[in-house]
Amino acid sequence: MTKSQIEEKATINDIAKASGVSKSTVSLVLNNSPLVRPSTAEKVRVAAEQLGYVYNRSAANLRQGVSNVIGMVVNDLSNSFFVELLIGAERKLLESSYITLLAHTAEDQRLQRQVLASMRENKAAGIIICPTFETPPDLVESLRQWGMPFVTVMRALGDEATDFVGCDNYLGIQMATQHLIDLGHSDIAFIGRNSTYAVSLERLKGYSECLVDNGITPNPAWMVETPINLEGGRAGMSQLLDLPQRPTAVVCYNDVIATGALNEMGNRGLKAGTDIAIMGSDGVAASAYCNPPLSTLALEPEHLGEVASEMLLARLKNPDAPPMKYLLKPRLIVRETCGGKALA
Repeated sequence: MTKSQIEEKATINDIAKASGVSKSTVSLVLNNSPLVRPSTAEKVRVAAEQLGYVYNRSAANLRQGVSNVIGMVVNDLSNSFFVELLIGAERKLLESSYITLLAHTAEDQRLQRQVLASMRENKAAGIIICPTFETPPDLVESLRQWGMPFVTVMRALGDEATDFVGCDNYLGIQMATQHLIDLGHSDIAFIGRNSTYAVSLERLKGYSECLVDNGITPNPAWMVETPINLEGGRAGMSQLLDLPQRPTAVVCYNDVIATGALNEMGNRGLKAGTDIAIMGSDGVAASAYCNPPLSTLALEPEHLGEVASEMLLARLKNPDAPPMKYLLKPRLIVRETCGGKALA
């Protein structure tokens, strides 16, 4: 009998006979039940592999009225912060035998609605979502009407009754600003202001109030509004460098903005940490490989992804539990761009 013929004909009964266990035990193993001893489960899996058996999980889920698919909706995959977050989330979901269905909205609300509807049609068990800019609050009601459990990440949807995973944006930028002040700076700018984006306003507030608390009057000309991308960082730094009075230090909304700012400094023959101090935020892995290495705030995106998955799994097990919140406290990573002594 050829391998293809074996694969076509292999059944649960065949696996049971080959491994010397009952059909019900094989079924438990194929459904990743913890009720089967590890040694027995391994014997069943080996037999299934040798027979070329492929478990039709979609059909099993349909019979049982459940799904092992989790939808992950991300606003900006060009930002490695969200890539790292996805890695952490998917790793934790796989441990619980869930697979992920990924969608990238590119900050497009229409596309976000479309992909969420598609995930509903594909019977996703739940959703982890990083919402687009200015996502309307009625999205929460839509997801609830669909019976779709969800966890929002980094950007809250304005509903205290929703599960949320994020970081303390105010505290983080306050820490970055205070570090620059402690290094002797008083002329400190901020790149990445966005008056329509709650996270940007939180970070801007942390920056402004830290200056005021230290007796420094914020300069409106140094609060630069830019798109949240590499070009926004480059253009924002260019705007600051063209001013008659330049700042001596800059706090950037995130590491993407900071990387663009570093690029513009290099274009002008300037070095971060020597000519102007630079602080980023997010702590993505690539920040350590900027030139020079970027001082930033560790927001641990992989860990946040893991927490989001754990929170959604808990919600699936207990739909009526009270709302869950997780707010990560940032950690300062001091490297060369701020001109201070490196502190990993």
